[in-house]
Amino acid sequence: MNNGIKSGQIDFYYISSNFSDILIKLGDKLTGRNKKTLILFESLEDLNDIDRLLWVKEKCGFIPHKLINQKIYEKDKIVLSQNLEIPNYLEKKFDTLIISPEKSIKSFKLFKRFLVFCYKSEYQNFESYKNKLGSLGFTVNGFEELKAFKWKSM
Repeated sequence: MNNGIKSGQIDFYYISSNFSDILIKLGDKLTGRNKKTLILFESLEDLNDIDRLLWVKEKCGFIPHKLINQKIYEKDKIVLSQNLEIPNYLEKKFDTLIISPEKSIKSFKLFKRFLVFCYKSEYQNFESYKNKLGSLGFTVNGFEELKAFKWKSM
């Protein structure tokens, strides 16, 4: 954890694929890491939809995860939430925050890495984000999805 110090990496992903499909693709990578990932959603409906999807989407299995209000153990790597309120016992366990396309946050604190997803139709000026966040000490990258799961660096 960076204890609120402004540093770290922020990756913006401008997507055309469904966000839930991207999470399914990321699932194996996220569960294989040593750190926990918090995935933040705008609505309880979105959170519940993804929760169900992660348990049943894969034909050969599922992507293990927990909701933030459940007991989280060391082996639990993916945690879903609708807000950034993290129980004290978990505060230093999270490394990465994934922000769903509909969600916005006011500041980039508490995490080392941020993956910010935006639908291309809601494209914002990436260069201005990059310049502003870069001046605060963040490493900022941008990726545009050209076709399903094929990315171009911005």
